Amino acid sequence: MRLISYCLLSFIFLMGCTERQIRVHFENAAQYQARGQIDSAVAEYRTILSLNPNTSDAANALGILLAQQGQHSQAINYYHQALAQEPNRIEILFNLGTALVAAERPDSAVTVYQKIIALDPKNSEAHNSLGAAYAIGGQLDNALKNYQKALSLDAQNAGAYNNIGLLNAYQGDFQNAVSYYQKAIQYRPNFADAHNNLGSAYAEMEQFEKAITSFEQALVHNPNYPLVRNNLSIAKTLLTEKRHRQAAGEMRVRHIVVPSETEAQNLIAQLQTGTTFETLARQYSRDPSNRFGGDIGGFLPGTLMPEFE
Repeated sequence: MRLISYCLLSFIFLMGCTERQIRVHFENAAQYQARGQIDSAVAEYRTILSLNPNTSDAANALGILLAQQGQHSQAINYYHQALAQEPNRIEILFNLGTALVAAERPDSAVTVYQKIIALDPKNSEAHNSLGAAYAIGGQLDNALKNYQKALSLDAQNAGAYNNIGLLNAYQGDFQNAVSYYQKAIQYRPNFADAHNNLGSAYAEMEQFEKAITSFEQALVHNPNYPLVRNNLSIAKTLLTEKRHRQAAGEMRVRHIVVPSETEAQNLIAQLQTGTTFETLARQYSRDPSNRFGGDIGGFLPGTLMPEFE
C-alpha cells in the first residue's frame, strides 16, 4: 500500500512540474514575441507541445506565428492539432480558414467557415470570410450573397464593404467600387487595404490626383506597405504622363456599340435623362469594352478616322 501511495504521489509531483514548466515556456514565448524574437518564441511553443501535445493554446499560437512567416502548410497542421482538443473553438477555426485561403485551398476554407456559421449563425465576420473564400474560388455569386449577409448582420462591417468593392472592381465597375471602399473607410478610417483599393480604383478611372491621395492615406495607417508604395510611385508617373498627353490635346474615348440606330437613339434618350454613359455601356454595348464602361483609351488628334474624330 505504501508503494502504491508513493507512486501516486510521484506522479502528481511530476505532473505539477510539467505544468509549471509549461507556464514558464508560455511566459518566455510572450516575452520573445514582445521583443520581436519570433524564432525563439516558436521554439518555446514547440517545447510546450513536446511536454504536452494536447496544449491547444500552444498549437494555435505556433500556427499563428508560422502563418505570419508564410509557412501556411505547417500552420494548418498546428491548427488541426489545436482543434483536435477543442473542435468548436471559433478563434482557431478562423485562423485555420485564413491559412487555407493563403495556401490557395479555398474549398477547404469554405468548409471551415460554414462550420463557424453553423456554430454561430449571426457571426458577420464568418459570412464575410466565407464570401472571400468563395470569391477566390471563382464563385462570385456566392461571394456576393455572403458579403450581403455579413452586412445584414453588421451594417458597419468594413471588411464586407471592401470585399464588395473588390468584386465591383474585378467586374470593371470602378465607380461602384469607389463607393464601397469609401463606405469601408467610413466605418474603419485606418483601413489601409481599403485606402489602397480606393486608390487603385481611382487610378483605373485615370483620376490620378485622387489615387495619390488615397495611397498616401494608406501609408499613414501602414507605413511599411510595399504594395502601396509601388502603387503610389506608378500613380505619380501616370499623372505626369496624363498631363503631357492633355497638353498635346489627347481625347479620351468611350463608345457604346449596338446593332441598330433605333437602339442608339434610345440610349441617347436615356443619357439625356441623366443615366451615365458608363452604366449604359456596361448594360447594352456589344463591345468587350463594356466591362470598363465603354472606355477604349486616349487618342491624340490625327490618329483616328476623320469621321470618328
